[in-house]
Amino acid sequence: MADDPNGGSSGSNGPTVIVVKKKARGGHGGHHGGAWKVAYADFVTAMMAFFLLLWLLASTTEEQKAGIAYYFNPPSNASQYGGGTGIMRGSSAIAADESAPEEAPMMPPAQANMNDDMAVQAKEDAVFRQVAEQIKRAVMNVPELKTLMDNMIIDLTPEGLRITLTDSADRPLFDNGNAEMFDYTYSMLGVVTHVLQPLPNNLALGGHTDAVPYRGANLAYTNWELSADRAQATRRAMMQEGLPERRMARIAGYASQQLLLVDQPEAVKNRRITIIILRSKQGTVARFSDQGLLAPQGATEIPF
Repeated sequence: MADDPNGGSSGSNGPTVIVVKKKARGGHGGHHGGAWKVAYADFVTAMMAFFLLLWLLASTTEEQKAGIAYYFNPPSNASQYGGGTGIMRGSSAIAADESAPEEAPMMPPAQANMNDDMAVQAKEDAVFRQVAEQIKRAVMNVPELKTLMDNMIIDLTPEGLRITLTDSADRPLFDNGNAEMFDYTYSMLGVVTHVLQPLPNNLALGGHTDAVPYRGANLAYTNWELSADRAQATRRAMMQEGLPERRMARIAGYASQQLLLVDQPEAVKNRRITIIILRSKQGTVARFSDQGLLAPQGATEIPF
């Protein structure tokens, strides 16, 4: 029996034993593992959530967004709830005991009212602009009133649409020192009244004078009384032309306290009357058609 060079023994009758040695290869197992699949799945999930958020933001209205923001950050609960500062610079909507409030309105009443008021104001402004254009066209259709166009100013104010009729050196609205209006002044008021009749809005009338003190026999009669009397004369003229008395919300005399030309207090243009179509929270519901301005069915005066 001879010794086997591989450490065994061999004989003529025994089988030959072959030993195979394998060396382990390392350094590449990490690249072919399954960890990347988990990371990729997290990435896909995050992207899906991101695009879902973008879709929700694009499909919601401003009011809904305001309601969502209010739900997570109600300003009225700043002293009741703990937590850190929220995204919108308010306190967290989660209470200190980590429980959400039971009820939260979708939109704060103040925000909802402001949105409603803005929508109503935009709608009224559009109607007011149409009213202004219709007044100008109506005046231009009366030949004897065309020259008074320079005496008319129409503008939008926070109170509503303001129609101002001013004096001029050669065309005053009233006789000097009293409240007797001229025929063309009455005609102008008649044209304005007929345009305003279909509107449901109330009116505010004002009389104004310049800063020149009133000089008359009655020392107790001043620019205050004169401006008030002219405002009342305007009211009577418009009522004679068919405007209901219930539409008169305010009649006032301002003397020279609201000058049109502040840097020229004695200018004749400061002597004027103003007619304001007052705004309302319910909005102007009259509409325009080919036949002109149409009153809404069953319309009544607007409460203020």
